[in-house]
Amino acid sequence: MTEADVSGPTKADGNGTEARDGVDLNAARDQLLTPLEEKRRQDDARPDFHHAADADLGLGARARTDLQAKVVDVSKLGKVYPGGTEALRDVSFSIERGHVFCLLGRNGAGKTTLLRILATQLQPSTGRATVFGLDVPREAEKVRTRIAVLPQEARPQMMLSAFDHVRMMCLIRGMPRAEATRRANQILERFDLWEHRNKVCADLSGGMRQRVLLCMALIADPELLFLDEPTIGLDPLGRRQVWAAIRRLTKAGTTVLLTTHYMDEAEHLADNLAIIEKGRVAFLGTVGEAKDVAGVGMRMIVEPLVNGGRREVLHPSSNEEILKIVERSVREGLKVTFQPPSLEEAFINIVGGSIDDEAQ
Repeated sequence: MTEADVSGPTKADGNGTEARDGVDLNAARDQLLTPLEEKRRQDDARPDFHHAADADLGLGARARTDLQAKVVDVSKLGKVYPGGTEALRDVSFSIERGHVFCLLGRNGAGKTTLLRILATQLQPSTGRATVFGLDVPREAEKVRTRIAVLPQEARPQMMLSAFDHVRMMCLIRGMPRAEATRRANQILERFDLWEHRNKVCADLSGGMRQRVLLCMALIADPELLFLDEPTIGLDPLGRRQVWAAIRRLTKAGTTVLLTTHYMDEAEHLADNLAIIEKGRVAFLGTVGEAKDVAGVGMRMIVEPLVNGGRREVLHPSSNEEILKIVERSVREGLKVTFQPPSLEEAFINIVGGSIDDEAQ
């Protein structure tokens, strides 16, 4: 298992050569590879396209075998902390290979506890959890060879470059220096960090720093990647950069389990999701199914073309009703605005309350 948080001092020798733990970083940079052509980036937009570089990097190489296998299988999982605090109760779900599975829930609902159990960092109190068919508590060492974890608290070292971070992780994992340099260069280019490779992380945007951490986690070629709120605190552009990186991984066959508080993130990424409420699974399914179960449907706002008139918010239950509302609005010269259902509304309905309710 790999946690993408590398620390360690950088020092200079008497000749001003930058080094860490005996590794000459300036010499390593001299071995940088030539970037691949721009066409590779254009190919990323094709959902059926896999880069040849994915095979070179090993991204998803193991994941493409046995495509039908369940990656994660959880049955009646429970966790009680010392002192009697129950964090999880009777949690059951499974994750298919190559999918993005989102865990949603309020603060303290149990999302991070569940993630840490599956990542072999916590022991469950009851129930069963397997990863690639391996019993998580009993076969933790075997599980760790096939997963990587990017924890919420992971931060890069601000005075080290993107290249330094990724190459050092390669060296930590036992790669020879030349191989570590080659692999670091490849993976930085693969995630559009090539032109920023020699910038210290203090000079990178939040989204770029997060992609550096992702690159570090991916050195281990994980088949299953755990991401705990990977875009927290990022601006909209930075979040979308991370989303693109995640989708690129799943195209190569990697499975991703992530926790998030951003409903639009779950809508954009999730193949399936679970909503955790007070340690239990309140909902399990797709985004569309969550909206259906919660009774969240299309809204139509009918109002005058100019401000000042009466505004109606309607909830049509059929296509015929939608057509009637539109026809009436056209006859009366009114404006109609369609508002599709949102996952946020479904989430609030499923967990049984809203911020306004709790404030009363």
